[in-house]
Amino acid sequence: MKRFLTYLYNLVVILIINQPILAQNCVGTAGQVKWNYWTGFASSPDSSDLFVLENFPSRPDGSQTLGYLKTPVNYTDYFASLIRGYIKVPVTETYIFNITGDDKSIFFLSTNDSPANKIKRAEVLTYTGLTEYTKEPGQTSQNIQLVGGQYYYFELYNFEGTGGDFVSLQWRKASETSVVWSIIDFNYIYEYACGQNCPPRGTACDDGNTSTTNDQQDGFCNCVGTAPAPNSCVGDKGLIEAYYYDNITGNYVENDLINAAKFPLSPDRREKLKGAYGPLTPNVKDNYGTLVQGFLTVPVTGNYDFNLTGDGQTFFFLSSDANIANKQASQALVFYGVDDTEHKNSTFQNIGPRYMEKGKYYYFEFRHKESSWRDHFNLYWKTPFHEIRQWKRVPNFYLYDYKCEISCIAQNTPCNDDNPFTKNDKIDAQCNCVGTPCTGPDCDDETARYQAYDSCDPTNNLTTLKEAAWVSCSNTLNPNPNPARASSAHWIMYDFSDRYKFSTSRVWNYNVENETDKGFKTVTVDYSTDGSTWQALGNTYSWPKAQGLPDYAGFLGPNFNDVKARYILISAIDNWGAGCSGIGKIAFDAILCNPNGTPCNDNDPLTSYDKFDNNCNCKGVNINCGSDTLRLAKETLADGAFKAKKRIEAQSLVPTTKDISFTAGNSIVLLPGFEVNSSAIFKADIADCIQAAFVANQKATAPTDSSEFSTKDTETAKLKEIIFRINQPSQVKLSLKDSQEQLIVTLIDHYSESLGTQTKYLPTNKLVKGTYFVELELGDKKLRQEFVVDK
Repeated sequence: MKRFLTYLYNLVVILIINQPILAQNCVGTAGQVKWNYWTGFASSPDSSDLFVLENFPSRPDGSQTLGYLKTPVNYTDYFASLIRGYIKVPVTETYIFNITGDDKSIFFLSTNDSPANKIKRAEVLTYTGLTEYTKEPGQTSQNIQLVGGQYYYFELYNFEGTGGDFVSLQWRKASETSVVWSIIDFNYIYEYACGQNCPPRGTACDDGNTSTTNDQQDGFCNCVGTAPAPNSCVGDKGLIEAYYYDNITGNYVENDLINAAKFPLSPDRREKLKGAYGPLTPNVKDNYGTLVQGFLTVPVTGNYDFNLTGDGQTFFFLSSDANIANKQASQALVFYGVDDTEHKNSTFQNIGPRYMEKGKYYYFEFRHKESSWRDHFNLYWKTPFHEIRQWKRVPNFYLYDYKCEISCIAQNTPCNDDNPFTKNDKIDAQCNCVGTPCTGPDCDDETARYQAYDSCDPTNNLTTLKEAAWVSCSNTLNPNPNPARASSAHWIMYDFSDRYKFSTSRVWNYNVENETDKGFKTVTVDYSTDGSTWQALGNTYSWPKAQGLPDYAGFLGPNFNDVKARYILISAIDNWGAGCSGIGKIAFDAILCNPNGTPCNDNDPLTSYDKFDNNCNCKGVNINCGSDTLRLAKETLADGAFKAKKRIEAQSLVPTTKDISFTAGNSIVLLPGFEVNSSAIFKADIADCIQAAFVANQKATAPTDSSEFSTKDTETAKLKEIIFRINQPSQVKLSLKDSQEQLIVTLIDHYSESLGTQTKYLPTNKLVKGTYFVELELGDKKLRQEFVVDK
């Protein structure tokens, strides 16, 4: 018996050793590769912008089959492309690779046929000419031995802004130092034949679950149906709305947005998003807050990771189920602004892995506070079903509207009802965006969206009057400020006095009736910080002829891609006719961006020492107990009292001209460099500055009962004002309930250190007739106010 067991064991070992290891063979057709490209980026893309696209890498916007590793030239603007495949040589040799490209281009080559082993071998960081092989040191690879008959997986990327575009990969044998580079052609390349190949999103299917409806393919080979809603707050699939609260200063969700009277029920505007990210058009407003509520579903049961980016401060909550009360089950936070695709700035950005079930609804919520400069909020996920486990933005296909909000924008506020055949869209009494039906070119023509002419404000509109345009008729009066444009006699230079960071622009060409041939046709654009040294923006631009009509809406001008400049120079190479040349108007999207350290004003009355940083942010130091830790750099202090909740660190100089005091709750650290001049007065106290602020607040306001709590009607009958007072830091919860004690909405639920009288606005437009209660829980106290909706 023992001998038999030994024989069986040996047999098993032999079977395991001889079992073939099966691997996916992705080598496709010989002699060709696919050039895949993705278009529609708002500015010059890079790899991070490409990788987060939901349809990367197997669902390009377009593709072409190539017989060599060189893409078409001057295809379009603002796109990214990828060629992936295999290289095989007949005999073992050592090769050197070289890449040229416009704009940025990267070449990866694996150590074998596995994509997992790819290594970056060469790259172009800016741009080169087609045969400009030595412009940058990284264009040429190290010596690489390729074994004859072995397939080597490769990836070739190209990222394009404006102007010319291409990428080309060439090689030579290392031993042939005098041989000219040759483009790798069909003799050595093979198509990549793997990747997901699924029915398009929206294709009807059957998920096998009789309880679901509207079963559709999600584009990733998952058949997804709409499961029964667990509560009445689950709204339409694919609808996700952001509510915006304008004119709220400050940088923080907790201290500034949540304490604003209009948050969360009285927003100023809203927009429909394409997914769990926004706004649709960034960088158009400052000093606002955002609230987004909805439900997330997943097409496959499994583990999901989430990542949050945002600018400014951004909070994201993900419930354990469809119940809003459980939203704090998972949280991601961005305390200070990060770039759209900056996933690793802080561990607080991450949630997961979270086990999530198909067919289950999960409530989610964004809270976002923007102060100045850029603005965005983005939710990414890594899923069990994407082809490559990379961060992808969460699209609206998996999202559902939260329809239990009672938020209401003020009646008659202009809006967009997304119907091109209506005009004068405004918020009605039921908080809906409604337009007046119309037909004809005044309704569905894009120019109808342009602001109507206002004779009292001609600089913001375009007319057909000569007096409102600019024209140049002299060829010799003033030379072009840029010597490189000496042949361009007609030019206009804008001096903005300070340095700005420029993004997009809009141009209105010369629009005088019957004289539109004076409009610029072929144009160059240059920028400068000093008015002497100029940089070209792209190559040349072709500007369309104006219409000579009073409702002329112009066209999108050059994208400056965040260049920093004081001067913009526009030169006409030729116009649409002959003689004089001119334009009607040009508008620039720009923000002030003086050099790092330049004094500025961040418009926050609680900060001092406001200065620009390297990212064009104007930021000050909060000296009035507005932060946990206050750090003071090595500079002369000017203000008197500096306060922090916990800690002050200083390297500063205390002047003789003003008394200086530090107050902190835990510690005051005087770092090397801190100096008190002779006869200067400096005082440091370990004390509770929150309590000190409360005492000051009590002295500044009339005495009131600590339990003061009331509601009253505003001038707008459907907007109630809730007034209450906080006399000491406390947990505060403010809720609206119906006559059956059912919770309708929670206006506040957080620990508040904002002392004194507080106000919240409560619109009643969406409330049905009946009795309601506003309930305030303040520490261990609970107060209630009743009101009636009778409409």
